[in-house]
Amino acid sequence: MCASVESSVRTQLDSLSSISMNVVYSNAIKMNFREFSTSYQRNGTAPVHQAASREKAMAIHDIVTAMIGAYQSASEINLYTMDGSCVEAGYWLKTTSVNLERLPWYSQVLALNGHKYITAPIVNRQLPAKGENQKSQKFISLVRLFLEPDGTPEGIVEVVQDCDRIFSLCSQLESQNPDSWVFIYNSRKELVYPYQSDSSYPNYYTMITQASSKDDKAGILNTGSSGKYLFAEQTIEGYDWTVILIKPKSAFNRSLSFFRITFFLIGALSILVTLFICFFISKRLTVPLEKLTAATGKITISRVLNEKKVNLTSADSRIKELSLLCESIRSMYEKLRFTSQEVLLSRSEETRAKFQAAQSLINPHFLYNCLTNISVMAEEEMNEDIVQMCQYLCDYFRYISSSRDMIVPLKEEIFYTECYLNCMQMRFHEGFSYTMDIATETEQFYIPKLIIQPIVENAFKYGFQISPPWQLSISSYAEHGRWYLKVEDNGGLLSEEKKNELLRLYENLDMDKEWNSLQIGNMGLKNVCLRLRLLYGAEAVFQIDCSSSKKTSFIVGGPVYQSREEYYEQHPEL
Repeated sequence: MCASVESSVRTQLDSLSSISMNVVYSNAIKMNFREFSTSYQRNGTAPVHQAASREKAMAIHDIVTAMIGAYQSASEINLYTMDGSCVEAGYWLKTTSVNLERLPWYSQVLALNGHKYITAPIVNRQLPAKGENQKSQKFISLVRLFLEPDGTPEGIVEVVQDCDRIFSLCSQLESQNPDSWVFIYNSRKELVYPYQSDSSYPNYYTMITQASSKDDKAGILNTGSSGKYLFAEQTIEGYDWTVILIKPKSAFNRSLSFFRITFFLIGALSILVTLFICFFISKRLTVPLEKLTAATGKITISRVLNEKKVNLTSADSRIKELSLLCESIRSMYEKLRFTSQEVLLSRSEETRAKFQAAQSLINPHFLYNCLTNISVMAEEEMNEDIVQMCQYLCDYFRYISSSRDMIVPLKEEIFYTECYLNCMQMRFHEGFSYTMDIATETEQFYIPKLIIQPIVENAFKYGFQISPPWQLSISSYAEHGRWYLKVEDNGGLLSEEKKNELLRLYENLDMDKEWNSLQIGNMGLKNVCLRLRLLYGAEAVFQIDCSSSKKTSFIVGGPVYQSREEYYEQHPEL
């Protein structure tokens, strides 16, 4: 719309400019105008001069009438001599004398020296107006000098046009679009349209210039209390006029309401129809799918691992694909139960075998140590002590050779550990002593079998490298749902660096690699650590404390179990 207004107004202004240029360059008009000027200046001297001036004025009128044509491309053309003589041609013929200096455009026209000057709308009651301009009777003039060959001003040509003719499209668009307003500013930024009313309008040109950049030809204008407006801007090239079209944003949105409501209704109807079709189709599929869902819901890890078989219900669907799917799920369930139970059985046997393998390494190791002790005692002719040691050895071997149980009460483990310690005491006499501080509440806790003896042997091998007497203490206690066994010797030979090295080594053990490299010798503490981690996982306790002077403590522990049943319930793999 803005571009259409710009094109229409530019066409009218081009027409006025063309007429003025035709007048300026018309030799016939110039010649008759010079003769009119000469005769008119002698107007008072003789009637012959009056007749001559009128004749030249008539000739100018005829040429102008032919120039503007029957459609009145200009309302009037005024030719002024520099001394104030004037010929008004076009709608009628008239000759007058005027004071040029009193004309509002005179000084600007002289300054332009032949370039066009367009006035703002001016009221002219002497010319008939058309259309909406009949009441206001405002006209716009395009004025320019025509010059002598030497460049001196010869006269002035003024082409007058009805504002209704120039701005006819503006009025038409505003009548067709009541919420749209057209504003046109001339090169001096004077408001030239609307011209009908004298009421003041906001200066939209200034507001738009301040609110947007020069490159923005359209956008949103926020006028504060008046609200927001959409605007479009066009510049009339060659005249530096600016066409601005304003429309309230709310009115623009209103024009979309019918489309929005229609689109919403069509969309809602489409959704309802789609929902109805989907409901009808899903109703046919829901029943067998619900049965299939119920059947698959029975496939839980507990039911898969349960020895009691749970049969899945059939979908009973007439849809071949669903029936095949249901049968496939039932077949998968049966295979899953069989495979899972086989895997669990294999894992259980593997774990049990690993634990028994680690435990069995202690048996020959202990036997070698005891036989070595008996050999030394025989060399020293300690026959009675040998008999007593053999008795302790027999009792202890009955204990360690039994592979039926992998966990025993702590009280039983302590009893057979004392058998071993008694054997060592018979060997070293006053050079070795031990103490037991077993908490009564811990005696019935179930702990891994043969968990203490490797630590005790480690003390004899590495801890008692100082001069006798050697001392060993074994204590137990319970804290925060765990049992703890503490074996402490007075060797005090384990440095802080060695302790940290051992702990790092045992914390980073590769379980699979260690099981594949089990050996009888040099496996005491590592054996204990492996079995604790196998039984208890992350809850296993394996600590070394060498902070006390000349003392080294080994602390092991794990979760508390009051019976074998409670332990095997938590560890079904064993």
